[in-house]
Amino acid sequence: MRMGFGLTARLAALTALLTLVILGTIAMALMSFAEYRKELSELSGQHTRALMTASQLIQQSESMVGSGAMLLLADDHLTRRQAMFEINDRKEWIGRLVDELTDMRPADGNFAEINRARDQLVESLEQLDGLVQQRIDLSQRLREAHDPQGVDRLQQIEAQIAYLIRAHRSLSQALGVAVGYHVSRIRTEIRGSADSLSDDIRHRERVLKGFVLVTLLVLIALVLHINRSVVQRIVQLQKVISSERPSPDDLVVDGRDEIARMTGSIQRYVQRINHNEERILAMNRELDFLATHDALTQLNNRHYFERALNERRSEMQRSHYCAVMIDIDRFKVINDVHGHDAGDRVIRYVADCLREGLPETALIARYGGEEFVALAFDMTAPELESLLEAIRQRLESTAIDANGESIVVTASFGLAQKIPDTEFQVCLKAADEALYEAKRQGRNRVVTRRMRAADLGESSDA
Repeated sequence: MRMGFGLTARLAALTALLTLVILGTIAMALMSFAEYRKELSELSGQHTRALMTASQLIQQSESMVGSGAMLLLADDHLTRRQAMFEINDRKEWIGRLVDELTDMRPADGNFAEINRARDQLVESLEQLDGLVQQRIDLSQRLREAHDPQGVDRLQQIEAQIAYLIRAHRSLSQALGVAVGYHVSRIRTEIRGSADSLSDDIRHRERVLKGFVLVTLLVLIALVLHINRSVVQRIVQLQKVISSERPSPDDLVVDGRDEIARMTGSIQRYVQRINHNEERILAMNRELDFLATHDALTQLNNRHYFERALNERRSEMQRSHYCAVMIDIDRFKVINDVHGHDAGDRVIRYVADCLREGLPETALIARYGGEEFVALAFDMTAPELESLLEAIRQRLESTAIDANGESIVVTASFGLAQKIPDTEFQVCLKAADEALYEAKRQGRNRVVTRRMRAADLGESSDA
């Protein structure tokens, strides 16, 4: 027999699917966490270092501007040289920071503007340093001796310094703008990365929610499938087999899985049980029939007849009835001459005539070998006598085939009516006496015994 996709295989497939969905959800979550760590590391590493470097670049640019102010205010060569030392140090720092920023952000090509602004600012400061040096020297000579031309030259130097200060201010602003551009761009990139990370987090949250939803749906499908394919079918099966008399038709066999095969086995088992039970009931009915009926004639037997009389004794005390004794004439001769098979055929024929000729309410039984008894209720002796006479005539007018020979059967009938205030045995004894009277008169006749209670008393005295 071809095996279907069994229940175990289906449950295993659904369980495997649920496991894959759960593992996929876990893998997606782990991948998401790994990418979150990577992007956060980039934010906290590359962008943060770039922002710090750019911030230091701004600080160095501002320090260079401050050193320029210090140079402008210098009134001796020592202070001037200290200021120029600070300016050169800031220049080197700005160069190193620009190189670091270039390494960290190679795709950004706007660092040349910072270097150009720095170089212009340093060049301007060097020019300023020369004018400040001239101003210090000229101021020292003018303090030693008054020189009108020196005063005019000092005024020219102050005018040049003022011009350089304005140019220096413009160059400082250009340097600040160039550096600020990169700081702003780095901050914008950080915000963009943060926004992208936030969008990616929301997207992955939706994906994870989808995986969770799919997991729940698969779990619900698994539960529903187990409920429909296992629980409900087992409950239905248990309900059917728990009934007092389960019917095989109630055991529905759907599918080709393990439960269906088990149900089929139970169905066949129930069929065998029901079949055996029907056979036992039929045997019991047959045994019961044989216990109460004569096997040859299918009439009631003597045992059932007497038991029925005992059970209906109180009813018979109140009702009117007649008793009949019937005996087949010369039955021994029939058996001796024609054989027992012919004798059995004769007995069955007489029984059929009695069954068909007497009322349905009459109680008829085979009393002995060729002897029958009948009890007819609510009939008078003359009414029953006419029926018995018709039966007698039917018997003598019909020939029975016995091994190719025709047999004419006759019977003698003894009839007695209920005697008031007496038991049935008295009426039956009177019918038996009437039968013997019919035998003495030559057989093949109906004899009625009519007795009164007074006659019964006289008979007892005698």
